[in-house]
Amino acid sequence: MRKESIVDNPPASDTLIRFLLPEARTRGAIIQAKHLRAEACRVHGLAEKEKHAPGELFAQSLIASILMLSISKGGVRQVLQLDGTHSPIKRILAETKSGAVRGYVDWNEGVSTQGNAASPVGWLGSPVTISTIRDPGFGQPYVSSVQSEADYLADMLVEYMHQSVQIRADVLLHHNTGILLEAMPDCGDEHWFSAVETMAAIANAALDDEPEEILQAFAPLGMQIVGRDVYTWHCDCDSQSMARSLAGMAAEQLQEIQDEQGMITVSCRYCGSSYSVKPD
Repeated sequence: MRKESIVDNPPASDTLIRFLLPEARTRGAIIQAKHLRAEACRVHGLAEKEKHAPGELFAQSLIASILMLSISKGGVRQVLQLDGTHSPIKRILAETKSGAVRGYVDWNEGVSTQGNAASPVGWLGSPVTISTIRDPGFGQPYVSSVQSEADYLADMLVEYMHQSVQIRADVLLHHNTGILLEAMPDCGDEHWFSAVETMAAIANAALDDEPEEILQAFAPLGMQIVGRDVYTWHCDCDSQSMARSLAGMAAEQLQEIQDEQGMITVSCRYCGSSYSVKPD
């Protein structure tokens, strides 16, 4: 078995910062994922800097997956899946594990590739089905789904967390930057309003600054940095996992795609790496 990797050098990493807002009884996380965005778009052949292009929506999905794992109590894996309705993009999937992120874009054949000019979410049509898997590392993972007709992914995630996870949260997604706020158990309405109002007051231009500078907007709420986590685009596919992906195919189908040596070439949908495997 052989692997044809499309990555010559390990991609650069981005840092998620976890913080507390004691005066607002709120906690949060912020990440500026410019390296992750660049690598994800490169791997999947998406325009990186085009506004409202699929690359923007894909990057936001990856950032959202990281932010959601940051508030998962003891979670070791977070999957965010977005399924469209009669849309150019059929599905976007983002998977986050400790320090590693990967994902893919699944296109619909024969559907116009024109998205909604007002928002990247237009590439998924409406409504969008939001599904998540939260894996605590033991027992059965928690799986849930909701539908949303919101125009922005951040609003969809707020709806999802309110309906499915039943937590009070707010999300900001702007280019490379993502911020998530979550109310702690003793957070009252006035506390929560102060946190959300402060985040809403951050100018778009300021969201391109370094995360530590952005967090200074929360200084009046007693902002305290409590931890950092490093994330890199990384796919842990291997020849064994690719061979297992053939398990559901009939023997006749496998014979049709084998080469003269009885090998089958399989490509990973997450990273594009190719493997030559011999089916059992």
